[in-house]
Amino acid sequence: MIGFPNRVDSATLSGGSWSSSLPRSNLQSRVLGKVARTANVTTAATQFDIDLGSDMKVRVFAVVNHNFSLFATYRLRGSTVSNFASTVYDSGATFVDVWPVVYPSESLDWEDSNWWGGKYTAEQIEGYTRTLVVVLPANVTARHWRFEVNDTTNAAGYLDMGRVFIGPVWQPANNMSYGAANGWETKTDVQEALGGAEYFQRRTPYRVARFSLNWMSEDEGMANAFELQRRAGIDQDVLWIHDPDDTVHALRRQFLGRLRQLSPIEYPYPLTQSAGFEIKEIL
Repeated sequence: MIGFPNRVDSATLSGGSWSSSLPRSNLQSRVLGKVARTANVTTAATQFDIDLGSDMKVRVFAVVNHNFSLFATYRLRGSTVSNFASTVYDSGATFVDVWPVVYPSESLDWEDSNWWGGKYTAEQIEGYTRTLVVVLPANVTARHWRFEVNDTTNAAGYLDMGRVFIGPVWQPANNMSYGAANGWETKTDVQEALGGAEYFQRRTPYRVARFSLNWMSEDEGMANAFELQRRAGIDQDVLWIHDPDDTVHALRRQFLGRLRQLSPIEYPYPLTQSAGFEIKEIL
């Protein structure tokens, strides 16, 4: 799945309780380090509403660069009315784990700290841009959305949330071709002394996904791939989801990024179009 466009920039946000120096409006900032910080960790403070301005199609919601603890839970609702008296989507009155169980106990050693819970450990998620991605089971058309977090034991005493993504996705009719790749890149500078010793100026690594869609129909190639490149360019947000059904490696293969380059739509066979994509993670 490729999520685009991000509807949050033109939306109106309300609700919750936020730091005056790190306000709720930072949820719309493209600088991920410019987080919105809640005033405390009470459930009344750690929520917000999104008004899209009109009923719009939504398939995915994400909060990028958060500090939710390993025990945090969330609820996401969509409604056509602002008071949420009725809903067209509800993740559940029983809040959902932000960090779900990803390992069956038989795959872990008894000595592993997460043997009982089966969740990621703090060490395993260190170094990743923490991203909560909620893939809805089908397209939902709604104007109003409410996101709530229950993380009252968070040791920080507040919740940080970076950029929010909310919008539709493109899921190609035929999967990406074999040879697709997910990897890390870095711009860490390496200087070598005359004696051979090396010195490093470390830069944060970022993820890159490369893949080709080689079996698109003309309609899909033109209406989806061609239009995605025109509208997103190399500067707009896209949300990369390698496999919407994956939970074990979702942390590793889902991220907010941008198209690194625009590739021409090719015609390898009659009535068939193809295109290559390269998506770079935004830090």
